[in-house]
Amino acid sequence: MNARHGSLVALALLFAGCPQPPATADVPGDVGDGAACAANGASLTVGTGSSSTLATFRPLNDGDDVYLVPGPQGGQHVWIGLRARGVNPTQPRVEMRAYRASDDQVIGSLRVRLRMIETGEAGVWGLPGQTLILDDDQYCSVLPGDLRITLDFNDAAGHCFRVERRVRLAAIDPGALEIDREARLRCCTQRLRRCFPDAGVSVVSDASASDVSDVSASDASDASASDASDASASDVSDASASDAD
Repeated sequence: MNARHGSLVALALLFAGCPQPPATADVPGDVGDGAACAANGASLTVGTGSSSTLATFRPLNDGDDVYLVPGPQGGQHVWIGLRARGVNPTQPRVEMRAYRASDDQVIGSLRVRLRMIETGEAGVWGLPGQTLILDDDQYCSVLPGDLRITLDFNDAAGHCFRVERRVRLAAIDPGALEIDREARLRCCTQRLRRCFPDAGVSVVSDASASDVSDVSASDASDASASDASDASASDVSDASASDAD
């Protein structure tokens, strides 16, 4: 008996030490990184718009124009929205990237998990316009210019899409505030330090010497220094004229 008992204990310990098979995903159909995407009967439409609502949604096709939208906190983005049929709208994973078409450099990205909302069309869910943010020191290189936008969608319930659109960043949003439009334009035309990866040093600009000297990390200090200089010159000129009289 003792010998048999000892054999059973040894056998049990042997199986306890064997590696266990990996656990399967808790959510059926969840597609991991590198796995092939499959629609599995669902459909997805990528679009853009002029706001963060569903109301301005329009499908986005290759060759379409999109606009650079100045953000309220100083950044800038392109609106990207979705409409889908046959998916689980609870909390899909959506990842977007913007590439500069000329060299395929990533210049913007966004990753969100948000609940989709009803569009009013039976069986169709929508994700209102999301801010595909373009990097502060890169957007000038494609304004105007061509972008390659990629989008990965996974509802963790067996529906996965990988979509690409080649579009043109045509201009700054015509509906943006004038002060915001001017700030972005000034960044690009005067090659301000914060708007170029090399601070605008290595690229020859058409700007005059005075424009180049105005380039600094703070636009406000540049303006103040310029105003102070102009005021001093004016004072000296007025004083000289007065003394002469």
